[in-house]
Amino acid sequence: MRRVVWALLIVSAAVGLAMLMRFNHGNVAVLWPPYRIDVSANLAVLVLIAAFVALHWVLVALSGAWRLPTLVREYRERRRRDSALASLRDSVLALFEGRFGRAERLAQNALVDTSLAGVASLVAARAAHRMRQPERRDRWLDSARDEPGAWHAQLMTSAELALDDQRPEDALAAIETLRAGGPGHLHAMRLSLRAQELAQDWAGLLQTLRELEKRDALPEPTIRGLKIRSYRALFAAPHADFAEILKRYASLTAADLAIDEVVEAGARAFVRVGRPEQAARAIERALEMRHAERLVSLYADLDEVPARERLGNAERWRVRYGDDAVLLSTLGRLCAAEGLWGKAEEFLLLAEHADPGARVHLALARLYEAMGRTDEANRRFRLVALGGEEDRPSSIS
Repeated sequence: MRRVVWALLIVSAAVGLAMLMRFNHGNVAVLWPPYRIDVSANLAVLVLIAAFVALHWVLVALSGAWRLPTLVREYRERRRRDSALASLRDSVLALFEGRFGRAERLAQNALVDTSLAGVASLVAARAAHRMRQPERRDRWLDSARDEPGAWHAQLMTSAELALDDQRPEDALAAIETLRAGGPGHLHAMRLSLRAQELAQDWAGLLQTLRELEKRDALPEPTIRGLKIRSYRALFAAPHADFAEILKRYASLTAADLAIDEVVEAGARAFVRVGRPEQAARAIERALEMRHAERLVSLYADLDEVPARERLGNAERWRVRYGDDAVLLSTLGRLCAAEGLWGKAEEFLLLAEHADPGARVHLALARLYEAMGRTDEANRRFRLVALGGEEDRPSSIS
């Protein structure tokens, strides 16, 4: 369509010019002593137009010849950049394909373009790392550090590769440098979490975990598992005294206290430092809010706490939570500790009916032994040794 419009415009201009020249009868005289040239005005106009066009094309040709070296240089630069981009693309593909030697070679070819040098160095570093070439990997990382725009990527790559090599201290150093230079980075915090777990920096891990929990950046089971592992390690620290354990337990959030394993770890720490009553208070507060078999079982083992006090709490929990096997077993053991033999046997038999197991058999064996019922005690001890197999129906007819 554009060509048709231009053709119409040219034809229209030619027709208009012809009509104008038809009514132009003037002459142009050119004096060049001793010569004189007389031409029509129309011819003079045509000569001037032709001269202008010729001069224009001569100047265009001269300009092109003058810019020829620049054009050649730009062409070569464009070819070199295209070649570098192709090498970088193929290098990344080779890295994903697992062809690490080829990836490193192609990444080195991409270094001819300075704007791609940072990315190419990081790709080569990952390839060298996969080939277990730490010296080459470190050289590539060092070369990427000084490239413009590659600083953050270099730190992230250094942290990831350090974690692969089980060097959590180096990974944490890189992450701290990265986080000091800007706002929190989710992937950097996840890497920090892995590094702190490897370094067994449980306090730092919990701090990072809280930040990730606020951003909903981890699945709930992962958060729960890491909290359990961290608090177990912190409460089991051999150098921790009662004041430190109490301070740490007081710092637990409501979400932390809702995890049975965390409460159990704190209670066991109190028992270890000789404060079973504090352990009992911690378990009681948790059991007032929910039923937890592992906490009930631990509560039954707190022999230093008066059995009558624990028995009253256990009876109240039975009314609230029902006839749970572990709770019934706990009631039986506490009644036995108070010398209430009949009630103890009743609770333990109910527990055995609800969930027969070695723990109930052992409690019954000790009860019968204390009551002087030796035969029944020996049978129960045998069931404990056999893992309760005698209670199972035989498959042999």
